[in-house]
Amino acid sequence: MRMTWSELLKAPPPLSMTGLLSFMERWKPGSTQGFAPATADQIAALAKPHGGLDALPRVYREFLATMGASTGDLRLTFYGTTSVSALLEDLEDPQRERPDPRRYLKFTIGEDDYEGRDTDDFFELTRPTPNGRDAAIIRIHEEDLVSGKGVVEQPFPTFSDWLRSVIVSRVCLEAGPKQQRRYYDLGPNSEAPAKAYEFFTRLGFSLTELGASSEVIPLEHSERGAIALISAPSTSIPSTGLELYARDKAQQLLLNEVIQDHKHELRGG
Repeated sequence: MRMTWSELLKAPPPLSMTGLLSFMERWKPGSTQGFAPATADQIAALAKPHGGLDALPRVYREFLATMGASTGDLRLTFYGTTSVSALLEDLEDPQRERPDPRRYLKFTIGEDDYEGRDTDDFFELTRPTPNGRDAAIIRIHEEDLVSGKGVVEQPFPTFSDWLRSVIVSRVCLEAGPKQQRRYYDLGPNSEAPAKAYEFFTRLGFSLTELGASSEVIPLEHSERGAIALISAPSTSIPSTGLELYARDKAQQLLLNEVIQDHKHELRGG
């Protein structure tokens, strides 16, 4: 799919589970075989404290109905889980004080170790996306969210952007040899994401089945067998990031040379 930058800003193509599965199987056949959906009863039970099914962002409901019970060999989090059974078990603890369920919905649980539990990820239900399919997400220890004293991280703007980035990293960038993956820091210029997007579309890259937002943009060149991931500056990483991988080493080297020759243009400077 080809879109101009202004078209992307006006109507960003949404993430769908059908598209996600298609992308994964195309880049890594068999990678979705271990997925198991949550049951309707499990999804309803998870949604109940938050006001029912309609309180769940639609893309998250689709995620649960696709891989809510198990993501198979796909590791979405470094520490912890997105499993619906673990989330429901966590809800059964009657002693723990919880954040306002009208505002926050937990979708990952941090892993427990000798230092305690790692951070959890939450939807901010009061900050939905304009299309209503998604919502802003944050990362924080649950007790800190309750007390209002902790540091809130925003690793990605939305759940869809989080999935886009993780899927491209796990299925594409981490699947090949390290020498065929490159990361470029394009600096803090606010124009860098647009400049990078326009540059790669001129090279023949186009949007994938994962859709895109102005913050996280996966692009693919089918003839070169290459994938590029543009990430806009965030509070945690105040620079535009560009990750690039090509299946063929010669193509990777060629693309690296092209990027080096146009680094100033890509930085928006």
